[in-house]
Amino acid sequence: MSETKGPWRAEDWEIWDKDDPFEAINGAIYRNIHFQPDGMELTRVGFRIEKKNCNMLGTAHGGLIAALMDISMGRNAWSVAERPAPTISMNVDFVRAAQVGEWLESRCRVVRKARRFVFCDGLLLGDKGVIARGSGVFAIPDAPSQ
Repeated sequence: MSETKGPWRAEDWEIWDKDDPFEAINGAIYRNIHFQPDGMELTRVGFRIEKKNCNMLGTAHGGLIAALMDISMGRNAWSVAERPAPTISMNVDFVRAAQVGEWLESRCRVVRKARRFVFCDGLLLGDKGVIARGSGVFAIPDAPSQ
């Protein structure tokens, strides 16, 4: 899993619209449209920190960072499960604060897909390195009846 990110280029990203009320309030989730999956990292997520995402200290709220980890790992789990995969458990370590205007990118991987669960881990990277690291377990729901 790469711990570096290149410079942000608008032409590499598009809004990943999932019609999610959380995103409508907090800001758009982006996906890298030129990213090539490598078998473990299936998708790459991006997010720009805005003032509305910050706490009283003026840095990104820890709850938002945890939510971004959940979204980043969850969308990788979704890709391998081929349907939404709800979070069963998640751990997040906060490494450093993210600032207003900072661009964050995920580096998440699917560690294992079992019959009923997907195990993921990942990093959120900012302009000066790692913001957070996390791991999560995601359920694979039964396939919808046809």
